[in-house]
Amino acid sequence: MLQKIREKITGLVAFLFIGLIAVVFVFWGVDFGAGVQSYAAKVDGETISADLVRRAWQQRQSQLRQVLHDEIPEELLKSQQAALLEQFIQQSLLTQRARQFGYRVSDQALVERLKQVPAFQVDGEFSKDRYLALLRSSGMHETQFEADLQSELLITQLQEGIVESSFVTPQELDRRYALEQQAREVTYALIPASGFARQVEIDDAQVERWYQEHSADYLLPEMVDLQYLELTRARAEQAVEVTEQALREYYQQVKDRYESPEQRHGRHILITVDDGVSDAQARDKAQELTAQIKNGADFAALAKAYSKDPGSAQQGGDLGWAQRGMFVGPFEDALFGMSEGETRGPIKTQFGYHVLQLEGIRPGSLRSFEDARAEVEDEYRKERAQTIFYDETQKLGDEAFASLTELDSVAQSLDLPLQTLEGFTREGGGEFDANRDVIAAAFSEEVLDRRENSPLITIGEDRALVLRVTGHTPATPRPLAQVQEQIRATLKTQRMRELAKQQGEDAAGRLHQGESWAQVTHALGVDAIAARFVTRDDKVIPGAVLAAAFAVPTAQIGTDKPYIAGVTTDEGNYAVYAVSQARAGDPAAESEQERRDRRRRAERRNGNQEFSAYLAQAERRAKIVRNDTLFD
Repeated sequence: MLQKIREKITGLVAFLFIGLIAVVFVFWGVDFGAGVQSYAAKVDGETISADLVRRAWQQRQSQLRQVLHDEIPEELLKSQQAALLEQFIQQSLLTQRARQFGYRVSDQALVERLKQVPAFQVDGEFSKDRYLALLRSSGMHETQFEADLQSELLITQLQEGIVESSFVTPQELDRRYALEQQAREVTYALIPASGFARQVEIDDAQVERWYQEHSADYLLPEMVDLQYLELTRARAEQAVEVTEQALREYYQQVKDRYESPEQRHGRHILITVDDGVSDAQARDKAQELTAQIKNGADFAALAKAYSKDPGSAQQGGDLGWAQRGMFVGPFEDALFGMSEGETRGPIKTQFGYHVLQLEGIRPGSLRSFEDARAEVEDEYRKERAQTIFYDETQKLGDEAFASLTELDSVAQSLDLPLQTLEGFTREGGGEFDANRDVIAAAFSEEVLDRRENSPLITIGEDRALVLRVTGHTPATPRPLAQVQEQIRATLKTQRMRELAKQQGEDAAGRLHQGESWAQVTHALGVDAIAARFVTRDDKVIPGAVLAAAFAVPTAQIGTDKPYIAGVTTDEGNYAVYAVSQARAGDPAAESEQERRDRRRRAERRNGNQEFSAYLAQAERRAKIVRNDTLFD
């Protein structure tokens, strides 16, 4: 729907590398015409295309392989397949419900959302050329993408409608504050593991035994040696030749970029057709409003009262200044065929019936070649470099595939240096650092086991390469001599922590038996941290002590019998602690602004829970048929 961001691009070679961008939205649409054999699921009669789900699954599977190094457990595969299908089902279901409730997405809202997608921007501004190029590189058509984006916006409206309607009573807010701001009186003593260093000695026999039992923890990583050929955009930029004639021809091809197109300022009122309003009723209402406006009625007031476009109704139907390509055909044709001050209606589109008024016209203009020459040359260089880069990368990929198991001939053909990298691991290395695509290719079955050339690998938008493995070293245990001191330190640390814990547990037992903190800590040679009230966000006492203190049920805390226990800290020390009192937070201590902010957070949290409950209920009530053989 929407834009003729669908016009033909002249003089621009689009990116065609699948890996250059992530798909901006997870869902790739619903196919209403799918046949019996091609559905992934049916949701209240609406069919979800199997091809779309399988295509999304291929992407997710590729991502999993990069993270898990091709070792994907069968159970994980099954759970991920089920989760992906569930996402499509939920999208279909929520989109249907949003439409049933009367939610709509205006053309302008859709355009504004498109402009906000960072992947479609160049220098912070929306680029129609980049938009089309990236969609094509992902195998998507703009019509489908815009339909999916509209679906996303519809779902957002539905979700916000539920979330924003949630509320929290003053009593609930007080209860939450009392719990969240509860303070607990805590006393603790820290027994450092380092205090046992002199008591612990690890002999060679212990080191040897540990090494034999845990040799898998001390492996030299699996490594490969690589040959690779790399292309960069910088190389392509150096190959660009510029002549005056070429620049003038290019200017003629793309001079629309240097136009300030005619713009028109309009207002509209949208009357929709839905469950309560028939097509004829909507048309008649639009005719009635058109007549009222022509007879002097206030357009803005009528728009606020009757328009169903949530993006413009409260602005009196104001659409702002717009150029061609911003609206659907019938609406745009009417807007650009009107005289200033004219009111026209009803105008029918797929959204309903519109009443349209033209507020103003800004004529377009064209910059001359001489005036725009610097920009023309810059754009020409960029596009020529992009074309050269694309052509060379395609040739690199094709020739590497054809040569199969060697890169020397490819290097000669493309006049590229054959580069090498030794000791590349599954964690990466060298100039490729930890690039997951390079790692996945280097350790794939085709490249590692069969010693074939890799497919073309893209790194960002400026680099592309192919590689092959020339040597492989499996993971092997490090010699004991290399790791014995590391093992000795590990065993010593473990034993020191064990002794600290033993002493701490003994101290807790003595406190339980009635000894004072002073007696116990004096015997240990440590200091007790005097009792004080702390809240959940205290930054002074160790985090492990704080978490343990607030994990104690309130019923187990009393001044006559404090709760006493111990916990190992993140640093490996042992803390003995006592919780003697719990004091609820006082809502009266909260400022009005803090209370307002907390109410908004609580309402948002409740609203999200209500939306999740609504979705679960909608799924239970919906008729959902899943294709059990979808991923077979």
